[in-house]
Amino acid sequence: MEFPPSSSSTVSHDTVFYTIYPNSSITTNTLQSLHLQILQTISPFITDYIWQHQPFTLSLSIPPNPTCLCPSSSNIPHLHGHFRYGDNLDDEWFAVFLLFHISIHFPSLSIRLWDSDGEFLLIEAAFHLPRWLNPDSSDNRLFLRNGKIHIIPCKRLPSPSLIDSLNFLTNSESESQASDPVQTVIMNRIKDYPDRARKNMHSVRVRVPVSVAKVLKHEPCLISLAVEGFYDRDIDGMKFAAKMERFLEKGREEELVCVSLKMSRAMYAQLVQQTFRAPKVYPELPCRDRKEEYAEAELGLKISCGMEMMYQQRKCDGVEGKGSTWEAFLQSLEKSGYFQGLLPGSSEYQRLMQNAQEYYRNTSLHSKAGVDTAAKASKRFTRGLVEK
Repeated sequence: MEFPPSSSSTVSHDTVFYTIYPNSSITTNTLQSLHLQILQTISPFITDYIWQHQPFTLSLSIPPNPTCLCPSSSNIPHLHGHFRYGDNLDDEWFAVFLLFHISIHFPSLSIRLWDSDGEFLLIEAAFHLPRWLNPDSSDNRLFLRNGKIHIIPCKRLPSPSLIDSLNFLTNSESESQASDPVQTVIMNRIKDYPDRARKNMHSVRVRVPVSVAKVLKHEPCLISLAVEGFYDRDIDGMKFAAKMERFLEKGREEELVCVSLKMSRAMYAQLVQQTFRAPKVYPELPCRDRKEEYAEAELGLKISCGMEMMYQQRKCDGVEGKGSTWEAFLQSLEKSGYFQGLLPGSSEYQRLMQNAQEYYRNTSLHSKAGVDTAAKASKRFTRGLVEK
């Protein structure tokens, strides 16, 4: 089962960003090793967690071809990531917990995080900040380090660059530690994690077509795409659901099976709060008098239609807007084994896709019509990854 990647490069309003900087100049191999160590450290917390829209991921950003969205970081080897949290603010604060956890286990790292609204940790602790600190004076000042909030003092660095702030943290860490009230406010927001993250998960029985059951059994995290597809459906999405070409090959004769799925409570609420009529091609639901079976089948209907909408929409997005060179580039990557047999929608697949899209945008491929050019570029791209 393959979900075509989304082509959207627009940053949503519900996005959190984070960057992780080592103390000093670092080699590619050392950064890759650090990357693996960090992922191993947080793996126990996130392995079974279902994120609302996108998972917490970390990617390498190494000059001269940085992948980070933060321009000021372009010349600094570091790790970075971002994801959408949607209607589930618990995802954002769970990410804050994970970053604090990383900073405790790797005390020499300096970590930045912000969201689409800006420095949301400063907003949270607004009543306890020094008077000189405001949105206009907060650039390159807020960091996590060794399990604490750090604010680069104005008196020491009136207008710090990112490099200035990172050096200050390395050499004068004790001078930048924020006041106890600031630390307390933030720690109170994350003190219940990771237990709260586990409690946020909700197991529910649903009746879905066999093909949907197989996909979700193999890759449970794709439930977030199904819910997103259903909840954010539009006219085009409804047209896809009316046909159910991918997940109902037998039409109304398709067998519905009962399975147990895990999702966040926010996802569950998004599914149950909306009324939805089954497409004509969908298998008949149980009688409403059989309340439990009907509820399971109705929920499964919404999930199945959401899967269809998301699959077909992403299939279209993978072609439209990029032209023949992108399609040829992507096909060449797939043939070369670049995606390592990973299931589209999984966190590692998304990371690889983001790297490929970044390379595509930074070359002249999108303005060239030659398919051979795209194929050659694919070979250069994959060869470059191997050489790293």
